[in-house]
Amino acid sequence: MQIVSGDITRDITGEIVYLKAYKQMVGEVTEYSTSKNTATVKLCDTGLEITVSLDDIESTGSTQPHRAFNSEVHILGTRYSIRIIDEDDYRYDREADGWCDPSVKEILIFNYKQSAESVKDLVAYQKKVLRHEIVHAFLYESGLWQNAYGSKCWAKNEEMIDWMAIQIPKIQRAYKEAYCDE
Repeated sequence: MQIVSGDITRDITGEIVYLKAYKQMVGEVTEYSTSKNTATVKLCDTGLEITVSLDDIESTGSTQPHRAFNSEVHILGTRYSIRIIDEDDYRYDREADGWCDPSVKEILIFNYKQSAESVKDLVAYQKKVLRHEIVHAFLYESGLWQNAYGSKCWAKNEEMIDWMAIQIPKIQRAYKEAYCDE
């Protein structure tokens, strides 16, 4: 179905919306009916589905990651599984947004849900976290993680990992621009 607003027609299924009367209630539109002027909204924080008037909701413009599948990545010849985990997983930890577990060759990324406190673009944020954890895996597989002494060493330092995860795409573009990428 599609919502017609002026001359604009758009499908709102999957949109992240909030209730105008209760701005803290954020959810994803799972279905809607223009003839009944209603939408079913699955609340992000509880998973509860509610039916509301289309007039009572407003789009947040936010994006919610939908990763129904897991994937893998090869790090210096070693296969790492990328697992997107939800709050009910025992490894879920609100102190970190993801982590690299080199003992079992897994990268765990939390499947955060949109809320009033979350960043607006969770898809971009999840990719940022994944890049960060991939850098951890590269440092482990290259031997730098084990050979750097102490828990606060540079190869495990979160600021260093963030710097690398943020700058590597820019460095790659500069290499390409300078024709020295291979």
